[in-house]
Amino acid sequence: MNTITIGSVSYNELEVKHYIDNSNKKTEKLNDVNYKVREFFDELEWSSSEATITRSQVNELFSTIGLEHLRGKFKATVTITAYVTDYPAEDAEEAADCIADDLEVTIGSTASIDVDDIKVDDVEEDD
Repeated sequence: MNTITIGSVSYNELEVKHYIDNSNKKTEKLNDVNYKVREFFDELEWSSSEATITRSQVNELFSTIGLEHLRGKFKATVTITAYVTDYPAEDAEEAADCIADDLEVTIGSTASIDVDDIKVDDVEEDD
């Protein structure tokens, strides 16, 4: 099998063919992406050399070229209803205070959560 030496590294024919094939595939992919991006901008409505593009339009383009979508940051007001049972306390008032102190709310992502108010209602002895 023939070899090609570049600098001090030798490559056999299969390695060179594999490298060329991969380069060709990457070039085809880049040409395809280039075409899709150009087509995207050509289809926009331009006014005074400016165009307004929405996130959903960009995400549609990103989908066609294999990129991850842009993400926004959102906020929400959330109401949580919880039922606590078997909580040991001397009386309903102590139970309400302790439950409010012990209750934790977390969110499982990089988002932050601020709890404005915890109100314990309808405390009664559990039979």
